[in-house]
Amino acid sequence: MNFKDSYPEYIAIEKQVRRARVERSLAIALMIADAAEIGMRGLKKLARTLGAKRAGALPQWARPVGVSSES
Repeated sequence: MNFKDSYPEYIAIEKQVRRARVERSLAIALMIADAAEIGMRGLKKLARTLGAKRAGALPQWARPVGVSSES
């Protein structure tokens, strides 16, 4: 005998718990992605603040949009 045969009234609750776990996992993933994005923006701002204002001094990923190293 398995759990679903012994307690059929709990099948709906089991589905709800599974859905809640998926929603919680998604919320955690979004928080991690937001934290990473905020961290990257902070690092870019820090690099610019510390004097690396020349486009060539910044790594490619940290350069402002529209600025090229060829001038």
